[in-house]
Amino acid sequence: MRVTPARLRFWILILGGALVAAIAVFFIYGRWQGRRLGHDLPYGLGNSIKQSTEGFTYSESRGGHTIYTLHASKAVQYKSDGHAELHDVSITLYGAQGAPANRIYGKAFDWDPVHGIARAMGEVQIDFQGAATSASQAPKAPAEDGESRSTVHVKTSGLVFNKQTGLASTTEKIEFRLANAAGSATGASFDSQTGVVILTADVAFNSSVNGNPLAVRAHHAQFDRASRMLFLLQDVADYSDAHSSSDQATVSFRADGSAYQVLAEGHVILTGSDGQQINSRIAHIDLGSKSVPEQAVMDGGLLYVANSAARLLHGSASSGTLLFGPQSTVRHAQLRDAVSVVDEEKLPQVNAGKTKQNSQESTTRQMQATKVDIDFKTGPDRSPQAEHILADGGARLNVHTIYTKTPPEDTTVQGDELFATLVDGETLSSLRGTGHTSLVTVSPNGVTQSSKGDNLLLTFAPSHPSAKPGGSKAKSDAPAAQPAAQLQSAVQLGNVTLVQQGAANPGGQTPAVTTATAQRAAYDTATQVVQLSGSPRLQETSGELSANLIEVSRSSGNADATGGVKATYHQTNGQQNMVFTGSGPVHVVADHAHLDHATNLTTFFGKIGEPGRLWQGSDSVAAPVLELSRPHATLFAHGPEGDAAAVNAVFTGSPSTSATPARTNPPTRTPTVVRLQSRTLVYAESDHKAVFTGAVVAQTSSGLLHANFMDVYFAPAAGAQPPGKPSTSNQVSRIVARGAVELQQPGRKGAGEELTYTTADGRFLLTGTSTAPPRLTDQVRGTVTGNALIFNDRDDSVVVSGGTSKAVTQTRVAK
Repeated sequence: MRVTPARLRFWILILGGALVAAIAVFFIYGRWQGRRLGHDLPYGLGNSIKQSTEGFTYSESRGGHTIYTLHASKAVQYKSDGHAELHDVSITLYGAQGAPANRIYGKAFDWDPVHGIARAMGEVQIDFQGAATSASQAPKAPAEDGESRSTVHVKTSGLVFNKQTGLASTTEKIEFRLANAAGSATGASFDSQTGVVILTADVAFNSSVNGNPLAVRAHHAQFDRASRMLFLLQDVADYSDAHSSSDQATVSFRADGSAYQVLAEGHVILTGSDGQQINSRIAHIDLGSKSVPEQAVMDGGLLYVANSAARLLHGSASSGTLLFGPQSTVRHAQLRDAVSVVDEEKLPQVNAGKTKQNSQESTTRQMQATKVDIDFKTGPDRSPQAEHILADGGARLNVHTIYTKTPPEDTTVQGDELFATLVDGETLSSLRGTGHTSLVTVSPNGVTQSSKGDNLLLTFAPSHPSAKPGGSKAKSDAPAAQPAAQLQSAVQLGNVTLVQQGAANPGGQTPAVTTATAQRAAYDTATQVVQLSGSPRLQETSGELSANLIEVSRSSGNADATGGVKATYHQTNGQQNMVFTGSGPVHVVADHAHLDHATNLTTFFGKIGEPGRLWQGSDSVAAPVLELSRPHATLFAHGPEGDAAAVNAVFTGSPSTSATPARTNPPTRTPTVVRLQSRTLVYAESDHKAVFTGAVVAQTSSGLLHANFMDVYFAPAAGAQPPGKPSTSNQVSRIVARGAVELQQPGRKGAGEELTYTTADGRFLLTGTSTAPPRLTDQVRGTVTGNALIFNDRDDSVVVSGGTSKAVTQTRVAK
């Protein structure tokens, strides 16, 4: 059972309608009987009563219309104390012309003319014909026994009326009965001068509405005719499976008898058998012209609890408002100040011995905000179903899922405003956040992913209950929880920042943090891809990457960057860094790139006419494809098959010494620049070596070198770092060319199988094979050959190493 406005309306109508009618019937009798017996009968018995075998009859008429008729079977003359008694009394009170008559019956009445007190001796019964409160109301249909359904039967005893004070009262039990209802109270009073009706204690009313039992109880009741207000103390109402109570309630009525306002105060409670309960200190209900609820305001602290076999829902707020639509259905609700709503699904337990699934045990959702507005629609059973929810002022939604075999998963959505759209009143369809939005997810493996932005939109796809084998759905006596909606997509806009924090290592070491920024981030559940656009940038401790578009796969951790790719990698402590000859960061530009999470390999791709380029200081490598592994500090540069000049590289060698005519001046040292071209390049920081393969060409200031393979070695630059500390700056120390080596220098050519060049002294060592020894040709000596030829790029000296005797012939010619 839901606590609905229809049930609230029944409660209001009972407190302000039927109960008041029954009270008024009894005291209308008290007022007429007391006034007529107390004023007319004592003085009329001696000269106006006609004797008959049935007793006597007395009537009073005004303007030709009978006001009342009194019949008694026996009259006792004045006693010594002046009292008079009437027995077997029947009084008929006539209303306006054509209005139904009301009747009063009693065994005996006593009249004290000295004190002006009339007392009913024994039981008194009243039949009150309820009249329409307005001309627009239709007459009541007759009951099955022919009696009008508006007739009220009242029974009591010990009724006392004081003519001087106008007060009628009884301390005995009073009972009243209608066609479909009955009630009672202990003690009652009616002040004919002020029009105040009081039911002293133990007020009770029982009826049925739409076939469901209705019971109203109150410790005390009071009705003020002048203000048309009904007051109840410690009121309790039970309708069907609903229960309501408060310390006191006030019902205000219009002149036509319809209620227009209800004010309940102190421990206001509405409950249902299905575990729903609303608690408030004050409830203020405004009613329409037909006593239909239009608005209900609850203040002084509001608590809501709904506990069933499938879920536990509880919420709180400082105050709340309900707005009602046609047929008393809730159309809007507002909760204000410190709003908190917690919804816990109790999912079925799974036997771990029969399944390997990591199933859910429970899911808890908590909504917090300064203000929450809820729009309702009418469901199939006329019950209200939430359609839209707007949480305003520091809105926060947390979803906590507990699993059977792994740690829990936690998701939190925040924003200045959160707007949710629901299907069937429970299933989330979409969630929109505006202003300072954030989304934080902590996975069972401990990885924390968060995002922040100006706006956020989450869409959900409903999940369907699983079926038993054979297609039949599982049966259960307990109500099943509504299947939770599954995230379908997420879009965040405006100044987006995404952060991923890995789980802490067993040793307590904090993992690296990856940060991404963009103007737009979009996530699709089907592909599990996060798409970043609008100047996207990936950042972590050791570097950053930017592009026109970045796509990250949450399932694999891989990423793709497209258009205008730029990357920068910094030198970090505790990690092997890639250092060519520079000491600063490594930069890369490319058309697009792919980041492989498993291998931690980043592949950069150029485009036609614009290869990818990597540089550090004055060193650079350009190629159609650059594969960079930062953990291993390796680089693999290459191009398509058949591209002989795919790779182009520039490195700085050791400074060389130039000869000077004046010995008094120190030699001038200038750095050697080496330019290389090849099909592929493989560089490994651990070996301090770059391997060029395929039609390799190296160019220095002294000439050109061709070979099939070429190894370029790097060594720490002299004086680049204090002793005992690793170098952050390298330089080319030597070059080893292998296979079909050809050397071209001004006035000199060399050929062989292998050539070693050291940049520090400009020395060349050229060797060949036994069948093809090295050869060196210059303009002075012609052709020189031997097992090994040693020469220098700073003069024309040539050292020729002989055969097995290793005889050496040295010829020096000044340049």
